[in-house]
Amino acid sequence: MKRNFALTISFLFHPMIISLGVFSVLIFSSAQSNTNSKLILLTCFVFSNLIPIITVFVLKRTGKIDDLDASVKGQRYFPLMLGILYSGLGFSTLYILNANSLTQGLMFCYMTNTMLTLFITRFWKISIHSMGVSGPAAALWLSGNYFPISTVIIILLVGFSRVILKAHTPSQVLAGSGLGFCSTFFQLHLLFL
Repeated sequence: MKRNFALTISFLFHPMIISLGVFSVLIFSSAQSNTNSKLILLTCFVFSNLIPIITVFVLKRTGKIDDLDASVKGQRYFPLMLGILYSGLGFSTLYILNANSLTQGLMFCYMTNTMLTLFITRFWKISIHSMGVSGPAAALWLSGNYFPISTVIIILLVGFSRVILKAHTPSQVLAGSGLGFCSTFFQLHLLFL
């Protein structure tokens, strides 16, 4: 029962699902209205959801990763490198489309935070799920879309689910949450506001 609940939480609040929701909020609640809003959202979807999801399924099918979370530390390098490429292309496209600064910035943070994750993964298995939930929370906070109670609950639920599923230790979850939030907050604040 506890495991099923944890699996459900990990799926419902998967970083890719969270990213699309947060990009939607950033795009459609921005004071910088853009006639290309739907195209900008489609760009975010393609580079932060569609292509990465297809990639994960292809890597799983071809045996490059054992499971869809790439839970084996040594199997994370290639998907992470591809993630850096995809978010870099996404950021470039958003720049060309003149997306609002926080939308561009969040895509930029996906690229740089994935670089951090790739570096850390050489030594330790930090929680990518926790980073992927707490980073967008920082973007929401800076955009003025405050959801402190629901955001904290989601971050805690995702963290507990990763520990219950034995995907991570509590310290790996805490490190992922802290690094994701702080790294995103400071990058957005310094470079995109």
